Amino acid sequence: MRVLHRWTVGKQVAEPHLNEDATACANVKGVYAVSDGASESFASRRWARILVARYRRRPVIDEAWLAHAIGAYHAGFDRAVMSWSAQAAFDRGSFATLLGLRLGSDGVSILGIGDSLAVLDDGAEIRATFPYSEPDQFRANPLLLSTIHDRNAAILGADFTTHWRLDGKSKLFCMTDAIGAWLLTDRPERMARLRVLQTRAEFVALVEDARADGTMRRDDTTLLVIG
Repeated sequence: MRVLHRWTVGKQVAEPHLNEDATACANVKGVYAVSDGASESFASRRWARILVARYRRRPVIDEAWLAHAIGAYHAGFDRAVMSWSAQAAFDRGSFATLLGLRLGSDGVSILGIGDSLAVLDDGAEIRATFPYSEPDQFRANPLLLSTIHDRNAAILGADFTTHWRLDGKSKLFCMTDAIGAWLLTDRPERMARLRVLQTRAEFVALVEDARADGTMRRDDTTLLVIG
């Protein structure tokens, strides 16, 4: 399997530099990652990018993995020269989701921390979704990876993984929360629309139309398709 499509649309289409979603792909290793930085937290774009890059290099989340990622994040800032308001925001930490996939001979292992969504599709119907299965689940505040080490204790102490078997018809659709909630609200009709997308222009048009009619929340929106 390999990446077929990788598209993203920012909250404001004309300002892509503000997009806080991130993806990383390694086709040879069969490793893929998506992260959605929390807009209300400090420099979450940087944190999301570090998480996906780190997962691509080493797709195993443990205490050492997190310590390395947090160290890389902090290395990009000099707190002493920040304004007091920036220091306060920095001290509150940055937060982001992490959806990670590892392909193997017996299927795909998936890590799902937060509300980014993986979908297993066979070309006719959705076979499984993870970590959410219902649109209402997106209304709750998700558990996110933090740049403050102690706030990751619940993640390190729990299992946020699943495993899916794949066949020749399988495709994996990985997406951030805005399009994930949109999809799960009307699975058959909306999955059919995602299956036929071929270009970024078509993806942007779908997102903008859904935002305009109120069926998709205006947020950074990313779709990664593997097949």
